[in-house]
Amino acid sequence: MKQLIFSLMSILALTSCKKFNSFAQTLILNDSIEVAALEDENLLLVDTLSVTKLPKDIQKFYIENMYQVGWSKSTNREQLLKALDEAYLDGINNKKYNTKEIHNYHANYASLSEKDKVEADFAFTKAYYNASNDLYNGVLNPRKLYNDWDMFPKELNTAATMLLALDRESINESFDSLRTPNVMYAHLKNKLSDYYTVNKDSLKTFTAKAHKVNDTIPELVNIKKHLKFLNYYSADLPVDFINNEGVITAIKKVQKNSKLVENGVVDKKTLDAIIKEENTIKEKLVVNLERWRWFPRDLGKDYILVNIADFSLVAVKDHDTIKQHKVIVGKNSRKTPILTSVLKTVVINPTWTVPPTILKNDLTPKASANLSYFSNARFTIYEKSTGKVVAPENWDSSKASSYRYVQKAGVGNTLGRIKFMFDNNHAVYLHDTTNKSNFGRAQRNLSSGCIRVEDPFDLAQFIFDIQENEISQEEIKKILDSQNTKNISTNKEPIGIHQLYWTIQVDDKGKPTIYGDVYAYDSDLYKKLQ
Repeated sequence: MKQLIFSLMSILALTSCKKFNSFAQTLILNDSIEVAALEDENLLLVDTLSVTKLPKDIQKFYIENMYQVGWSKSTNREQLLKALDEAYLDGINNKKYNTKEIHNYHANYASLSEKDKVEADFAFTKAYYNASNDLYNGVLNPRKLYNDWDMFPKELNTAATMLLALDRESINESFDSLRTPNVMYAHLKNKLSDYYTVNKDSLKTFTAKAHKVNDTIPELVNIKKHLKFLNYYSADLPVDFINNEGVITAIKKVQKNSKLVENGVVDKKTLDAIIKEENTIKEKLVVNLERWRWFPRDLGKDYILVNIADFSLVAVKDHDTIKQHKVIVGKNSRKTPILTSVLKTVVINPTWTVPPTILKNDLTPKASANLSYFSNARFTIYEKSTGKVVAPENWDSSKASSYRYVQKAGVGNTLGRIKFMFDNNHAVYLHDTTNKSNFGRAQRNLSSGCIRVEDPFDLAQFIFDIQENEISQEEIKKILDSQNTKNISTNKEPIGIHQLYWTIQVDDKGKPTIYGDVYAYDSDLYKKLQ
């Protein structure tokens, strides 16, 4: 089945240092592309000393533009102002762009002195820089918000990108290119636009006492628009003032979800429930748009993606989602980190080395209470300084961190019978589990940070197929029966690993699906974005 969730846009790879081709992409990612200065003999020159007082990245623009102003054309200014004014449609608060100041500069541009035109140019350039970074990398830096989100800024040569856009009078296209090409972002953005559209109309409670099918109820026109937005009222049904079975059913669904009397009549409590649900969706749209700006623009051709908030994993081959698995993620005290990496190795019959957190909170207390814990759990103790094996009776609990604890491979291993390794800063990976029953639970934040996968050997087959590794089921069974560890490289074809977090998804028809905010990130992020 063709993947509906992710649709990736191809980005041209531009390498050698050369003049920019006017038909190539709008975004310039690094310094390998040289963009010519604007050509207009009437452009004002900018004082060199005044440029040195600007931020370094903005100085770069004026240096590359031969110390000339960039925003002399009205078309470019108008496009910039429109983009800034509509930033809220991307869930971005535009208050930091000083839009009032630059609107005034634009409105009075013809009458400005040369000095003021230069100051105006600085203001336009700063606004473009701020807005472009917000769209490309996000308003906030996730690494400053969380210690377990390994999302890094993406490279962008803003000076050259802006210079090209000014030359082409294509500021609009420039901002479109800065948005992530993932179709999910576009769906979220469209839904947020719908939110602002429906909220232009005021909602009123029903005033009539009789509410039968085919009754005329003036308040229903706007009510139906809001119920469509919430996906309670079918898009195929009319938006008019006639009371029909569809809208009565929709109103009763709202009332049921909010534990109200299910009478199909919009009273004050029902109206408040509709507004509350809409505001919840708006909040989730805003925060998830921001997260998609943090995430990679290109997830790759073949990849494994985990949505932590949904306890789900999808396996994608050639941009086509072909497998889906339930997963168990980290408990709230040991959250699964958000990261992106590349699969390195599949390990059959893995051993398990106890990480520091589990050593401190779990192993040490259990072993201190009963030394037979080591033999029962099949642990071998190694002295870190010498690498020598330490007998359980010689283990010193007061120096627990000076040892390395390795659980033998095979039946009963904490990681199960297979794990999937990839480079990351948190020593986490995907793996099997000995406790299969937990996959039947709805709330699956139960692990110590790693991700437990249901049917992991099915996922392994997906990986082996991409790697063109023809290992048979019989060979795998022999390895399992031997209880010897087998490492299988996955370096032939890159397979991305993406552990991401989003709490709402919108399909191409505008239908929202809300996932639980398992780590309670949404509300705090929303406040920070205001």
